[in-house]
Amino acid sequence: MSTHDKDAHGKESEDNIDFGKVIAVGVVSLVIFAIATYWAIAILHTERAQLKGHQEGRVTPEMGKLEIGIVDQVPFSKDRRLEVWKKDRALWLNGYGWVDRTHGIAHMPIERAMEAVIAGATPPPPASSGTAPESPSPSPSGGKP
Repeated sequence: MSTHDKDAHGKESEDNIDFGKVIAVGVVSLVIFAIATYWAIAILHTERAQLKGHQEGRVTPEMGKLEIGIVDQVPFSKDRRLEVWKKDRALWLNGYGWVDRTHGIAHMPIERAMEAVIAGATPPPPASSGTAPESPSPSPSGGKP
């Protein structure tokens, strides 16, 4: 059986905590934190003073760009890239032009192309490059799915 301190009523007392030591550790920790904070501020002010002399009169080439790296720098109210993109795509979809002039591939307005497909028009097969296209091989089930 272990021996424990008993209080006046005969019950075992709880462990005694030396609050003086707990408070001393807290105060020492706060003092160390305050000194470290003061030291960090002193380093910050020293570094800023050194950089201030180097930064005067120097304009970085990124200043004023719409995008620096992969980060957009433009306020939404002044950003017109989406409108330009939509306009370019609308011109492509609703106009005529060459896709590949050397192979004779052109594009036409999307509405006209859809009407032509509905009417049964199909594009001509690609020009042969000297080899005959392979015919699909029959499936083992006799061509039935």
